[in-house]
Amino acid sequence: MSEQTVNTWTLFLEKELFINKLNVLVLSCAIFLLSACMPMGDQEINTSLFKSKEDMKSRTAALKPGMSKKAVFEKICIPPDKFSTMSTQEVQMSIYGNSQVQGTPEQLEQFKQRLMAYEGYSLPYRDIKSSGSLGFGTMKVNKNGYDLKLVLIFERDKLMRASVDGNQDVNQDDDQFLWGAVLKKTTGFGF
Repeated sequence: MSEQTVNTWTLFLEKELFINKLNVLVLSCAIFLLSACMPMGDQEINTSLFKSKEDMKSRTAALKPGMSKKAVFEKICIPPDKFSTMSTQEVQMSIYGNSQVQGTPEQLEQFKQRLMAYEGYSLPYRDIKSSGSLGFGTMKVNKNGYDLKLVLIFERDKLMRASVDGNQDVNQDDDQFLWGAVLKKTTGFGF
């Protein structure tokens, strides 16, 4: 009877040892997977309109002040309905770089009348690739690409200014809590 007890005890110890080894293996695999780099989702806006940011810049550089509105949109090969109309304040910021204007009431009225002659259009162009690596409770997200905007300012239907504004190169790292990112990825809502 003691031989059978020893065999049973040995089998029990071997089974416990196997389960412990299996747990270590599963934990090691989980740690490896959590530290792996994985795609997080890309942000692409109007990427079908240009081959690259260099294409966008070269088309913008081909525009000359004084061109008619029709000629401008034909030259860049993008219909006007793809653009957003800029507010007066956005036009002012684009031209002068400041939304605060100082002066006498007469000067302010003249400035306002001059601004009313301007018409602005903008087209966002974004291509940002995101990748992330998981850690214990957090996720490090790296974003690379560019976030640009094509700005066209017309004065009485003649091109006054054409520029490419925005971040030429985006390269940023963010730390996010894991569960918020998982919820946002799976449900569309994050905290």
